[in-house]
Amino acid sequence: MKLTILERPTELTAKDFKVRLEKKLELLKGELTASLAVVGFSTSGWAQVNITGADSEIVAHLVSNKFGTAVTALREIQSPGVYPAVIETSNERGLKFDVGLGAELLDCTIPTRTLLVQLADGKTIRLRQLFECYSLYPGVRISVRFTGKGDSGIEYWLSDEYLDHLSRWVKSGLDRILAFDCYLEDAESAVLNAHLTRDVVAIEPVTLSLQTVVCKLGTDAVGLIPKLGRILRRHKLTPFQPKKIEKICRSW
Repeated sequence: MKLTILERPTELTAKDFKVRLEKKLELLKGELTASLAVVGFSTSGWAQVNITGADSEIVAHLVSNKFGTAVTALREIQSPGVYPAVIETSNERGLKFDVGLGAELLDCTIPTRTLLVQLADGKTIRLRQLFECYSLYPGVRISVRFTGKGDSGIEYWLSDEYLDHLSRWVKSGLDRILAFDCYLEDAESAVLNAHLTRDVVAIEPVTLSLQTVVCKLGTDAVGLIPKLGRILRRHKLTPFQPKKIEKICRSW
């Protein structure tokens, strides 16, 4: 069987993306009987994985849960329904995302008013500030709820699952640094070489090329970014700060 997953190379990761992804797939498979290979990319750039073997259905389920399955045809869309997605752009119109089809087939945007209701309790704050607080930038994987179908078309919301995810991050009280276009091994190496192991609790992957550096309680993410940035010079680093979110946006 062939799966299209919500992973695609960026300009910085294109060279060895296929090799790295196949290594992650092999680790995920473990001792199960199956063969996995990245066999190409969709028209929107998403990786296509071929899975064969006795345990292919089990492995396909694991891959889907880990990486997110892309929607490959409009007929697959159901409303209401919840789908994994990746942010394409964030601007004053709202949050534009892709579930796998590409904008030429389905142009999806969570509008400003909806984002302010869900992420700021309806406060009137600049959308740019909202995106900065939550680090909602291109490449971030989210989960989206599709509702309504009729004259007004489909409405898009951040799903309850994704809001729960943000709530856990905020309630932890731990600052985080999101490292874009960056592999896990590169983030780990940067933390080590920047002598920040005492300031970091963990490094958690969001996607293959987006990592979250979790700071220890009381450690300021903004203060660590210049130190990491001296090593990860070509990578975008953004802070996620629970105290700032609760002050500017809403309490969780």
